[in-house]
Amino acid sequence: MNTSQPATAQAVLEGEALHAFMDQAHDLLQQEADASPIAPAERQAAVMELLSQQRFAPATVGELERLHDLWLDLERPETANALLREHRAATLQPLQGDNHLLATASLALSDIQSRLRFDREGGVALLAPAADLMGRLPHTGEPYRYWNGWHYLAREAQAWELAEQGVDLQRSHERSDPDGEASPARRDARACLRKAELARLRGDVPATVRQVQAATALLTQADAEQNVDFDDWLHLAREVLPLAPQSVPAVFMAAEQHLARTESPAASQAVRTHRKVHAARLQAMACHAMGQPEAALQLAALGRFGLVDDSDDAFSGLVLQWLEEAGRLADAADLALECILPYRQGSAAQAYELALRMVDRDTGQAPTWALILAWAGLHPQLQELLEDSPAAPRSADEYLALARSQAPNHPMLDLVEGWRLAREHHWDQALPLLERGVCEQPRYANYEPLSLLWAARFAVLDAGQALARPFPLCHGAHWCYAAGVTLDDEDDLAALMGEGRQVPGDELREPLVQRYYEEGLARFEAFWASGQGMYKDAHLHVYSMLCNNLAIKYRSQQRYDEAAALHHKGLSSSPFAEHHDGLLWCAIRRDDRPGIVTAAEQLWHFTQDYGYSRHCPTDYFPSAALALYQLGRAGEIGIWLERLDQWFEELDEDDQREQRRDYLASLMSLLDFFSENHGELVRPRLDALLPEVRALGECYTLRRLACAMESCGPIDQAVALHREAIAKLTPDDGEAEHRMAKDGLKRCLKLRSDSKPWWKLW
Repeated sequence: MNTSQPATAQAVLEGEALHAFMDQAHDLLQQEADASPIAPAERQAAVMELLSQQRFAPATVGELERLHDLWLDLERPETANALLREHRAATLQPLQGDNHLLATASLALSDIQSRLRFDREGGVALLAPAADLMGRLPHTGEPYRYWNGWHYLAREAQAWELAEQGVDLQRSHERSDPDGEASPARRDARACLRKAELARLRGDVPATVRQVQAATALLTQADAEQNVDFDDWLHLAREVLPLAPQSVPAVFMAAEQHLARTESPAASQAVRTHRKVHAARLQAMACHAMGQPEAALQLAALGRFGLVDDSDDAFSGLVLQWLEEAGRLADAADLALECILPYRQGSAAQAYELALRMVDRDTGQAPTWALILAWAGLHPQLQELLEDSPAAPRSADEYLALARSQAPNHPMLDLVEGWRLAREHHWDQALPLLERGVCEQPRYANYEPLSLLWAARFAVLDAGQALARPFPLCHGAHWCYAAGVTLDDEDDLAALMGEGRQVPGDELREPLVQRYYEEGLARFEAFWASGQGMYKDAHLHVYSMLCNNLAIKYRSQQRYDEAAALHHKGLSSSPFAEHHDGLLWCAIRRDDRPGIVTAAEQLWHFTQDYGYSRHCPTDYFPSAALALYQLGRAGEIGIWLERLDQWFEELDEDDQREQRRDYLASLMSLLDFFSENHGELVRPRLDALLPEVRALGECYTLRRLACAMESCGPIDQAVALHREAIAKLTPDDGEAEHRMAKDGLKRCLKLRSDSKPWWKLW
């Protein structure tokens, strides 16, 4: 039967017309049942009718595969396969070389896919030749995609022996790639996990465990050059969990031993604790999978902390389920309240829905369940988060009344009422409630009520009275950081307080900000040492940001050693450019010339790897050049000149126009320090840039050009340029620039009058 040319055909569809038809057919088939009045069977019949009215002439492999897949969607595998066989040669004929090979492989997989549905033996027989074809694919054509398709089909066919052979064939193919074996241990371990999955599917538990153990051993044996890091071990543990949960602890033990041997520098205490949280989570999940709920909950307590690489708080949501299953409703209520105060993506919805189920059933914790529901009904961001959850049968005020009637002294009541009044700027009424709710219950004092308490104090009391009140602590390191950030930002605090309220000046807020940062630092580091704390006390990036913010405060107080120590802590936990920048400024302020060069080098290389962020080369290149000049290493300034030019050349036209002034100023500074012994290289650049520098009309840039000219140009021209620079001085240039401009002219005039060489002294 000719499946592509029915007797009633009216037209031949090809190219764009064929794709448009396919889009329409696909949309009709994929309509959601609740969004379409047409039943699925009727939609299938409609597509069949459309197909019967058309004649198709697929000219490309892509068109042929779309038609093939459509017939599969219509549950007509024989028709799909016949279509494939009819048009395969014609669609492959125009292709050559690698393109022909890749297309042949793709159609081979489609052939197996449809044939398995009506001729299993025939489909299985095609697997081995298809695997041979996969092994000849070019490495530039992403062959793993084709291999993944092959493995899927082998599993679908339950051709276990062939599937295992295919794993080895793929691994052999990968080894033939000259650019793909930087870390063979990862791929070897992955191959073992594929075999473990096959063993699990065929019910062979001992073989599953053996392959998991083999994968673990392969990563353990990887040397340092393969760069097998904790993320690789974590990925292995996640893959092992559904295969052999009993092996998860062994994976983490092997990871610890391997990283102790290969990791350089060794991980900081913060990073090690962060890893322990990951391990505790997966080991808890493994215990639960093995039917050990109490062990799972015990380990979960060590893993229920927010991590940098979490997209949400899904683990706490999982623990809530375990607690409910175990009948530990008091613990479940405490955790649910924690998840919703402040709200957490991934667990807040579970907490809310659990409270809905329990508020009328669990009388022992009814006040807590009611408070959860009240808070969910009051907080606007929670309401957005809970849009897809069932609606509460009662209002927030009714739930608050329920909680108050059953537990009139519950510490959350004051906090919730104070928060609500503060949000409406009823500061006089909010203040006493927040004082009690925050100061008496610091474990509930997250950053939001903590910041609102300070806003209330500043709104109701004069500054002296506000500062005389007891300092409100909180138990969360992240909360301390967030409160410090709010108090540090006048605009943030003003937005909280509302119009017409006077925000205290920096001199009054700075000690508070610093204290919260120091308190947050202490709590973070207590967590690193003990593994005990609040939810976000494990967050490496927040810790790193806190270290940076506190270091900035210390730098302003000339506490450079303490500031540098904080920057190093930040770099060892979650590195970002601000820490390198901070170390550079610590070195500058201490006049640590070797330290300046080292820090500048580290900042430059970091920005090359991760982007310039807010750190512009023009800000620190002159400092690096000066340090090199003072160290007698002026020749190295040539490297920095190349880097400066490289950075500028890589900017787009708009950014170049915006950065041109700063680029020229930095360039003149570097050329000045480089000119003493490299005048022959410097002079052409000075001559070329002189008209533009003059047109810029700024003292600093012209003065640095004049200084460079002292070493490599006619001294009279240097004198003239110094005088020209002085003429460009403005009151905005500042006292130091006025002094250096005048001193530069004096120095140059003396140089002109002296016959002996003059050496710069700055």
